[in-house]
Amino acid sequence: MNNNAVITVVSVQNNDNEDKIEVVSPGVFYKEEDIYKVEYEETELSGLGDTVTTYEIGKNHFNLIREGEINARMEFKKGHVTTILYNTPHGALTLQVRTKTLKISVNDFGGDVDISYDVLVDGQESISTKLQANIVVKKD
Repeated sequence: MNNNAVITVVSVQNNDNEDKIEVVSPGVFYKEEDIYKVEYEETELSGLGDTVTTYEIGKNHFNLIREGEINARMEFKKGHVTTILYNTPHGALTLQVRTKTLKISVNDFGGDVDISYDVLVDGQESISTKLQANIVVKKD
């Protein structure tokens, strides 16, 4: 059963300066077997255009999947490094994602996911990123 939800995402990147983006989107929240799922459409403010984002939230892992104008699948598990292909309308990038911390506190009513990770783009200097997602199930 899908529940309407409000998803708030805060992303902070620390290079030489601090860049913070906060986006609030309506979406759906549901559970399939032992995995919670969130789906929402990105906004122009996020810079992702016509893209649907899906979260797959397990006990010890978090997957961020984007499909549409931007296509990518990012897998987060504490201490793991994954290589992904990030497809954009301007071309593809190969990224390595190194998960530093992952805190998941999600139940049938929503919850929070906090991730700290480094992104390495084609062997360049890494970008440290913190992502906080909050899911609030709307009561009808």
